[in-house]
Amino acid sequence: MRIAIVQETVDTQRGGAETSTRELAGHLAALGVEVTVVHRGERAAPLTAEGVTYVPIAAPGFSRALRTYRFVQAVPGVCRELRCDLVHAITPCLCADVYQPRGGTFAETVARGLAAARSPAARAVKRVGRLFNVRQRFLLRLERTLLRRRPARVVVAAVSRYVGRQVTEGYGFPAERTRVIFNGVDVAPPAEGERERRRQERRSALGLEGRVPLVLFVAHNFKLKGLEALLCALADQADAGAEPCHVVVAGRDRPERYRRLAGRLGLGERVHFVGVRTPIREWYAAADVLAHPTWYDPCSRVVLEALVLGLPVVTTRLNGAAEVMEPGRHGEVIATPADTAGLAACLRRALDPAVGAACRADAARLHGVLSMARHARELKALYEELATR
Repeated sequence: MRIAIVQETVDTQRGGAETSTRELAGHLAALGVEVTVVHRGERAAPLTAEGVTYVPIAAPGFSRALRTYRFVQAVPGVCRELRCDLVHAITPCLCADVYQPRGGTFAETVARGLAAARSPAARAVKRVGRLFNVRQRFLLRLERTLLRRRPARVVVAAVSRYVGRQVTEGYGFPAERTRVIFNGVDVAPPAEGERERRRQERRSALGLEGRVPLVLFVAHNFKLKGLEALLCALADQADAGAEPCHVVVAGRDRPERYRRLAGRLGLGERVHFVGVRTPIREWYAAADVLAHPTWYDPCSRVVLEALVLGLPVVTTRLNGAAEVMEPGRHGEVIATPADTAGLAACLRRALDPAVGAACRADAARLHGVLSMARHARELKALYEELATR
């Protein structure tokens, strides 16, 4: 079976959707699927890596919107030339047989981005700014055309029930043509001795002694993923007399504003901005809980990785990954990041050593449930079903 996966960008430095695309393509190839990833790029010839062929489409332009437009316009012709059995679109395109919005629908992305604004005035400014985001408006229109005007052509493979609702309730897309194929990640629990070695090394590097609680926050968009809410919740904890926590903030976003906020809240030296120099797996081992109080996440890879590695999580209902969490066993789930008091209480409960032990005990089971290999097998079964039609 020959499958074309359409994803505009495949640079894993950009984020989780790009990383997931590469991992998925590799697992599909291992299952015997002939996979071609069609992406935007300047390379003159296709590149084959790990059994997957990457075909670049040159789409020059003075703006990102123009480059995206030219890429999408060229995709149908390239897919015809490849003579693929099915087109699996992650970036929306009208030749899609399977549409998998790994980042959620563009409509929900816009709505949740507005909700994260700190005040009505900020939301109004952001709403006006959206009018000038030509690329986003183009992709919104393209997605609307695909899901509202061509529902009989495409099947949606949602990475969570949350994304499935975005499609069926947000666009009126037929539920019978929507499949939830839950997201997966490519990590495995380390041996206990290896985990403990990493834990001691990372904590020593931070100057932490004994059983000082350590909270991990990982994101490339600190605002959307709720770092401000986390810092406010930790300040609330300190005011209530709880044991002081240290926080590791890992990611590529600019830390200056949040470093100042931590200082104003009296958190001072307890917040460590570590960037991306150290592999995230090292911090998973060092931490006692992952805090991901996001304003929006279709199905967070960070949360799934933490669970597979036995690290309890505190996140929100606005994250599709919360659907696999059992409160008290895998951590806690709150409604929104705006509930900082609730977030502080959930962090206290998740830091209980009994919760950490329960999460580690379930890590081996979650490794199978949440693996990218399982995700690829379910997608392959969907491809085969569609091909027989």
